[in-house]
Amino acid sequence: MKKILSAAVSLLMLFSLVAVLGPPSASAKPLTDYNVLVLKNSDAWGTPAVEYTLTGMGVPYDVMTSTELQNRTAQTLIDAYDMIIIVSDQSQDFYDEIGPQMGKLEDYVRAGRVLEIHAANWGWGGGVWTTPLPRDVTLTKSYSRRDYVIANNTTLASSYASHAYLNNLPADAEIITVQAPSGTPEYGRPSTAVYTLGNGRVFVTGLTIEYSVARKGPEWEAFYREMILNNLGYSQVVPTPETPAQKGINVMLFNFYYYIQYHRNLDRYNTLYGEALDGGLDNETLGLATIQNDTAADYYANASQYGPVVANFPRIYIFIDLRKAALHQKQAVGILEEGMADW
Repeated sequence: MKKILSAAVSLLMLFSLVAVLGPPSASAKPLTDYNVLVLKNSDAWGTPAVEYTLTGMGVPYDVMTSTELQNRTAQTLIDAYDMIIIVSDQSQDFYDEIGPQMGKLEDYVRAGRVLEIHAANWGWGGGVWTTPLPRDVTLTKSYSRRDYVIANNTTLASSYASHAYLNNLPADAEIITVQAPSGTPEYGRPSTAVYTLGNGRVFVTGLTIEYSVARKGPEWEAFYREMILNNLGYSQVVPTPETPAQKGINVMLFNFYYYIQYHRNLDRYNTLYGEALDGGLDNETLGLATIQNDTAADYYANASQYGPVVANFPRIYIFIDLRKAALHQKQAVGILEEGMADW
C-alpha cells in the first residue's frame, strides 16, 4: 500500500494521461453520493475508526444500534444504503440481537447490496458471534500478530492483526488475507474474504480493523480504504453523469496502481512464457499459467468496456475489474516463475 501513496511521479503521469484523453461522458456516482450504514452499540476498542475512514474518503454514513435495526425492514435498508458495515468488538447483547436479524441482512445483500462484517470477536467488548455468518461461514478464535495480504505480498502487523480465521468459505470466495503468525502465510487460515450472495456480496474479516487503523500505521488505513472502495464497487449502481470536480483522487490512485501492475506483469508474463516454451516447461504448468493470464485479460476487457482505461481512472466502476486483472496477471507470472525455478 505504501507504493500507492508514495508514487508522486506516477501521479503526475496519471494527470497527464487524463488530460490528454479527456474526461469520459459517463461515470458511476461519486463517493459522496453513496450512503453507508454503520452497525454498532459501542466503539470497537474505544475508537470510531470506521467512521473516521469513511469521513476521510467523503463517504456519507449513518450509525445505528442493533436494537434500532429491529425497526427497519430489508426493503428500507435496500432503499437507503449501498453498504452496511458491522463493527468488530461488541458486547454480547449486540451479537444476541444481530443474530436473529441475519435473514433480513441477507435479503438486503441478495438485492444487490454489500454487507461488510468485521468479525474480530474476543476483544475488549467480550462479545462473540452466536450464529453463522451468511452462507454458513463460521469463525475460529485465533490470535495472529501478522496477516498476509495476498494481492500485493505485504504483511499487516499489529498487537494482534487478527482475532479469527474463517471456515466453510464458499467455493466462489476471493481470499484477501490469511494469518501469518510466524511471518509465513498460512493459506489454510483465511482471515479476510469476499463472496457472493444473490446479486450482492458479503465481505468478512477477522482483522482488528478498528484497533489497527487507529493505532498501527498508515498501511492499515490504506488497506482499509481500498477494501471500502472494492466493496462499494460491488453495490449495484447505474452510471450517471459526473462533473470533473467530482473525481475521487483515492479511486484514481488505486486504479492507476492496478493499471501499472497489470501491464508490468503482462510484459513479464509474455517474456517468461516464451522462455518456458523454449525450455520445455511441462504442459500442466503452462496451462495453469494460461488460465490465469486469460482470466486477467477478461477482467481487463471488462474494465475497458466504458472506453480507454486511462480515461476512466477517476471512476469507481472499473476498480474491481482492474484490481482482479492485476491480481490474476500476477498469479500467472508466479506460476511460471515457480515452475522455472526447478530447472
